[in-house]
Amino acid sequence: MLPRSPLARVDVTTYAHGDVRVCLPVEEAMPAGSNLKRRSFFVDPRRLREAKKVLGVQTDAEVIRLSVDRVIEMEKFWRFMDRTRGSLEPGSVGEP
Repeated sequence: MLPRSPLARVDVTTYAHGDVRVCLPVEEAMPAGSNLKRRSFFVDPRRLREAKKVLGVQTDAEVIRLSVDRVIEMEKFWRFMDRTRGSLEPGSVGEP
């Protein structure tokens, strides 16, 4: 890790490969032993900004991960709805 400048406001983690060094803010460094895989793709930046606002997250990585999680949850919900269509009697489900 590089020495921290007295003017620096954020701790950074430094990754080095050969002569190249990349510094990332600590809160964005990938956790050790995580199940995450690096991917590369194109995304409309306006849609990404909109999704960040709607989901209340700060980083591109957070918005992508959360969006994928939400898509999976909704797909499971709609499959459940399709499977149970017509099997519940009207009025059999009460209000919470």
